[in-house]
Amino acid sequence: MEKNLTHIAAIALAAIMIATGAVYLDVASDEYKEFSHDANAETVRESGEQEENEALENESAAYGPREEAIFFGIIGIAYIPIGIWMFRNKGNTKKPFVIALIGSAGLLVFYVATRVTDLPVIGLQTDVGVTDITAKILQGAIVALAGFILYTIARQGKAKKLA
Repeated sequence: MEKNLTHIAAIALAAIMIATGAVYLDVASDEYKEFSHDANAETVRESGEQEENEALENESAAYGPREEAIFFGIIGIAYIPIGIWMFRNKGNTKKPFVIALIGSAGLLVFYVATRVTDLPVIGLQTDVGVTDITAKILQGAIVALAGFILYTIARQGKAKKLA
């Protein structure tokens, strides 16, 4: 019974991992579009002293969406293969569950830090949207399910040693 519950939890976790990866890839795509739009707007602008000053100010701001697109893309790309690894794992190793737990918990902490602290390069983020909340709920579920699975695996290992 406990093994079946763990198996169901692992399948659910793998699905949530893949869904979270898709959310992050969607965000990366949006950030890339924003960066591309900002870069194109800069090229179209006419030259002039005031406009050059504005361009310099906007150029430093335009780096934000590019870096965010890269960051979110890497995160999205990482979630999907780990989710697939979980589907194929069949409980043979704890590694994908440990990676998922640490990675998602780390991203949750990083998100909170960017909202309460003025971090170098990133600054203090004040935007919170539906996608942010969705990603954080999914990551919270990943942490909870991965923790449950790791606990169950450890408990099953102890039971085997006692038998």
